[in-house]
Amino acid sequence: MFNSFIWRSAVQFLLTSLGILLIGSLPYLFFNMKQQLEILAMIDEGTLSNTLFLYDSIVFNVEAYINQIGQTVKMVFNDQTMQYYARGGSLPLFPDLWKAYSLSMSYLLASLMISMLIGIVLTIMTMVFPKRIRGYLKGFFFIIESLPDIFVILLAQIGVIWIYKQTDLLLFNLTSGFDEKAIVLPILILSLLPSVYIYKYLLLSFEEEESQLYVELARGKGLDRYTILLVHMFRNAMVSLFNHFKGVFLFALANLLMLEIIFDMNGLMMFIYKNGVVNTEIVTLALYMIFLPAFILFTTFEWLIERWMARQEGAQ
Repeated sequence: MFNSFIWRSAVQFLLTSLGILLIGSLPYLFFNMKQQLEILAMIDEGTLSNTLFLYDSIVFNVEAYINQIGQTVKMVFNDQTMQYYARGGSLPLFPDLWKAYSLSMSYLLASLMISMLIGIVLTIMTMVFPKRIRGYLKGFFFIIESLPDIFVILLAQIGVIWIYKQTDLLLFNLTSGFDEKAIVLPILILSLLPSVYIYKYLLLSFEEEESQLYVELARGKGLDRYTILLVHMFRNAMVSLFNHFKGVFLFALANLLMLEIIFDMNGLMMFIYKNGVVNTEIVTLALYMIFLPAFILFTTFEWLIERWMARQEGAQ
């Protein structure tokens, strides 16, 4: 079992790593990036002001693509200081990228922890109600889930402004600027929709567990409803939730760019958005910085869950 898990994880890691490397250098396959970078440098230096005559077309340059992949690999494993082009010159990539990465990951991890907490609490509260009331709650959260992400963000900002106008009390900073950062509101907004998804998946798992034979057996032994719900059903439902949590993680990650733009945050997504077009190495490196810790974390949990399930099956 252990050997098969190691081989499966190794293949997943290698294929994903290769995919990131190939995707990061794609602009060099379809565009003449060398010429574009030269023109951009001339514009930044002021030697080229009239750009009306410039145009670009889609090409298929395999040689430039392969060379860029090699250049990216060399850059990642080079001991020298990494640099990127911005504002008319070359700047050290670190610590700029690391600061942006740390900011985004702190927001992402905080929002995921809050989402998990909210999702678990809402699920347990819902399971206490009769099935008829559960149906109403499901319908309400289905409406919340259907709302566009940007609508939720703007609605939250409008709500904070309205409360400020009515009470002269500013609950949260609406945007980042100068020495003040918007912290609480972006985290709460980023955690809202993932909370709904976690709630939906957990509720389905709880209701599925509710119909299992071991629940009827526990009731027959005289265990109270809350013990069955919070101990036996909760444990099995959390294992089931793990299969969906990768999707929740990717969903929250995808919302980071929009959140950083609206709240004017200098996070990782904004750093890629501003500099990744002309510095494709940044895209590749940033994706690896996200992928590696996430892969290690999810793989570790997957291994622990598989071991636990194997022990459960052996005990039966």
